[in-house]
Amino acid sequence: MQERNLAKDLSLLATEVDSLAKALSLAQAERGREAERRTRADAKAEELQQQRAHARQRAKPAERELAKLSASVEAAAHAAQSRERELRVQVEQAQQTNEVLKHELERVERERRTLQLNLREVLGNLRQAAQDAGGSRAAADQATLVPARPVDSGW
Repeated sequence: MQERNLAKDLSLLATEVDSLAKALSLAQAERGREAERRTRADAKAEELQQQRAHARQRAKPAERELAKLSASVEAAAHAAQSRERELRVQVEQAQQTNEVLKHELERVERERRTLQLNLREVLGNLRQAAQDAGGSRAAADQATLVPARPVDSGW
């Protein structure tokens, strides 16, 4: 009986060895596939790192150009604001000058009207004086060389 048990035990051991050999073979195959996946992943990671480095190199000039453009835009905006302030001051000064000139024009126009009235009075007085002096009509005509109502020129 012991021979049967030994044969049985050997048979069981052989089956177990076969199972273990099969499991080992499967594990080694899985390990090979895993190593291949790892190799591909490492290669992909290396490729991505190279692409990232290349992208960084390309980005540096673009970042410098962006900084230059940004500074240029800021300078242009500042210059435009300064110019706008200057123009506003000039417009304000021009408006003040226009107001002064308008008042001056109104004053000069009042003076012109006053002088015109004074001239009419003087001419009227001269005519009256010529008539009172007993002068002839020719003397009165000479006194009225300037028309009694001068043409209004708008000044």
